[in-house]
Amino acid sequence: MLEDLKRRLYLFIPAIVAVLLHNAIHESVHHLAARLWGEGVLEFRFLTNGWGTSQVIYATPVAERVGPQWLAIAWSPAVVTVLIGYAIYLNWRRWWSHRRWANLLLWYGGLVFLCLDPLYFGILSLVVGGTDVDAVAAVGWSPWPVRLVALAILAGNARLMVRWWKEARARSERGGQPEAQL
Repeated sequence: MLEDLKRRLYLFIPAIVAVLLHNAIHESVHHLAARLWGEGVLEFRFLTNGWGTSQVIYATPVAERVGPQWLAIAWSPAVVTVLIGYAIYLNWRRWWSHRRWANLLLWYGGLVFLCLDPLYFGILSLVVGGTDVDAVAAVGWSPWPVRLVALAILAGNARLMVRWWKEARARSERGGQPEAQL
């Protein structure tokens, strides 16, 4: 039983590290974008909003947020984190290690950075609320096209992750380095 617990922790700790890193980067980009657009930030809450996520509290109430700067403030974290995910995916063969834990962290990092924000924009925002998605109200747009684009990105990124998982699994069975990118 203790060995099973150790194995599970061995698998889940890299996932938790990836999620925490994503969360810190995502919310920091919200904060930075707000500052760059001259929006006051009242508070930065890290992992304290009840869902285990973080939140940036802006000086302007939601009902008064008008203008395209709110799209930049709301959406730039998703763009940045997904781009980081693509960088991880494109370089994973170069960064692959003989250390299993490092490879798990790399894979979970790719998964979280590529898929978490598109999942939130496309599906989770309907369930838990979508202030990032609903920023389209600041320019008078509907959130549905944004959700559809996010779902398409999620589907494409999920395919990349399945491909990576299959290739990494075959690589570990061969005991060698990953093959050159197709």
